Amino acid sequence: MTLLLGVCGWIVGGAEGMQRALAGSTPRPDETIISRENVYRWFGARPLSPAEVPDLFAILTKVCSRAGLVRLPDLYCLPTPRDMNAYALGGPERSAIVLTEGLLRGMTRDEIAGILAHEVAHIRNNDAWTMGWATALRRAIDWTSLAGLALLRTSHHHAGMTSSRPLTMLLSAAPTLGQLLGLALSRVRELDADATALELTGDSRALIAALDKLERHHTGSAPSRTSAFVHDPARLLRSHPATSERVGTLLNLAY
Repeated sequence: MTLLLGVCGWIVGGAEGMQRALAGSTPRPDETIISRENVYRWFGARPLSPAEVPDLFAILTKVCSRAGLVRLPDLYCLPTPRDMNAYALGGPERSAIVLTEGLLRGMTRDEIAGILAHEVAHIRNNDAWTMGWATALRRAIDWTSLAGLALLRTSHHHAGMTSSRPLTMLLSAAPTLGQLLGLALSRVRELDADATALELTGDSRALIAALDKLERHHTGSAPSRTSAFVHDPARLLRSHPATSERVGTLLNLAY
């Protein structure tokens, strides 16, 4: 994505344009303040205390110490009994995990341990920051390619240039390429979090059972066990790998 942005910047203004484009997209440290007020404001979630769910905190403590996280993420419950989901916020320094009421009710303790391990993996791998950077890069690619196209149109108008055709094609395709690269990055980070979760719990069965339950909940059917996903061009447009791909990868890693 950085390379694509650099090329777009170079088309717009040579070496200087390249520097300028890249300078605007460098990642900043994550300043998001994860506080009870904010999590309530963003999600409507309430904090869970160790006294309320001691077994959940026992699992979390074990998983975090294996992950080498010094600070435990705060746990929150989202009061949506019909929804099964989990979200990780923040990075190793300060983090929170939001679990829906439906997930806490519908999953066994081992399955919840697998989900918590997956979210802890996202926190340890600093994925929120990485995906934030990818979003900033994507925006910068969009803007720079637009500026480049406008510039080529005016210069084309004045000089009647014919050599600008490949450049125009590249600039036109850049936003789509940026988006596809961002989605690919997201899929890689998801598979990575699954692999880390397996390392942290050592329980592939519970992880796969949890993924199965989530798939049934969200699509109404069990994940297919075929390898059809490999040839499915629509997979390039997903932010998460297909459940069958995730299960296949976990089975390969486990055995």
